[in-house]
Amino acid sequence: MQDRVFGFTAISERMCKLRIRGRFFNYSIINVHCPHEEKSDDEKEAFYATLEEVYDGCPRQDVKVIIGDMNARFGREEMYRPTIGPESLHSVTNDNGQRCIDFAASRGMVVRSTYFPRKDIHKATWTSPDQRTKTQIDHVLIDGRFFSDVTHVRTFRGANIDSDHYLVGVDMRSKLSTVFNQRRSRRAPPFNTACLQNGEVAHSYAQQLEANLPGEEELGATSLEDGWSRIRSAIGSAAEATLGSAIRVSRNDWYDDECQRITAEKKAAYDRKLHKATRGNVERYRQARNRQVAVFKLKKRQQEDRD
Repeated sequence: MQDRVFGFTAISERMCKLRIRGRFFNYSIINVHCPHEEKSDDEKEAFYATLEEVYDGCPRQDVKVIIGDMNARFGREEMYRPTIGPESLHSVTNDNGQRCIDFAASRGMVVRSTYFPRKDIHKATWTSPDQRTKTQIDHVLIDGRFFSDVTHVRTFRGANIDSDHYLVGVDMRSKLSTVFNQRRSRRAPPFNTACLQNGEVAHSYAQQLEANLPGEEELGATSLEDGWSRIRSAIGSAAEATLGSAIRVSRNDWYDDECQRITAEKKAAYDRKLHKATRGNVERYRQARNRQVAVFKLKKRQQEDRD
């Protein structure tokens, strides 16, 4: 999948854009975090002004998808159809919802996450700290002409993602490009350049490079592109012969059996809280989560000290 990603733009702390290469159409996916309902009108208007600018800056032929925390509650009002569907968790649209509907309608988008009949527990995307309030505020918007490309949207409550939001899954029917980014997929491992600090190794590399490099007459008889290709090949072969490849160091050496055990304990506490959100279960999950955070920080610090 990473070979099909050919563009990423960080717009602000509330917004970013990803472009994915498709077979017939490319995809512009905008991830957002809208201001809370209680924020000022000025802040909300500034956010949607930026969103309009980013959306309008996407190539016209791209399939444009907006995902993320809209902090918007959509109701089931007929007057907002077909921008929203009949399957929202809520019955009344709030201010953030109306702003999102206005934006979507002006750009011919639909809030696809309000179209699928599911149980209410699979519609809610956020739960309050006391576990009493559940809302559907994370949504998926797509251009109306590609309405049918989104085939299903639901939350996965069992996925413990260390957040008061639930994981939202989106099924899309799309054809991605089969042409891979060859430059990335064939990238050679880095050379062990650190050993050049050794005088003998540096001298050996210099001799090998001098022997590999083509002469001036040979380079003069070739094109610029072919000449650079020969120089690059000479540098690479000399480095391979004298330096070798750098040893890749795993970044997760700190994750040991203790980390695995405490993660399993936190997952079990989360499942108990999800099954029955009593005060005791909520508190036990909070303690298990804090223990995991503390242990992970300690392990990472110890790993950094060893390095």
